[in-house]
Amino acid sequence: MSALPAEARTRLAKLLGLLGSDHAGERDNAAVAAHRLVTQAGVTWRQVVTPPPIEKKLPELGTWRQTCAQLLSQPGSLRKWEVGFLQDLPGFRRLSVKQRYVLKQIADRVLGRAAT
Repeated sequence: MSALPAEARTRLAKLLGLLGSDHAGERDNAAVAAHRLVTQAGVTWRQVVTPPPIEKKLPELGTWRQTCAQLLSQPGSLRKWEVGFLQDLPGFRRLSVKQRYVLKQIADRVLGRAAT
């Protein structure tokens, strides 16, 4: 999210455009107005000019993640090793072929269906 609302950013852009004016008074007034706009918004210039951090979202639950969650919701049907395995899987970005194969075997046994 930006430090300034959209309307304030639009006004600030217009004011900053006036800083290139050939008239000193116009430049001075634009600078003062821009500073006033920023301070009244309760932000600093650093917040205005620093781009917001890029938010890296975790991947949506894929079918294999949903399968892990379904299996973990049935702990009585799982062996101790399988519980640890299933708890660790969501920490991976993607599964290896072997991990996928093991997940499928567990899901076939516990859920009675193939895991994807």
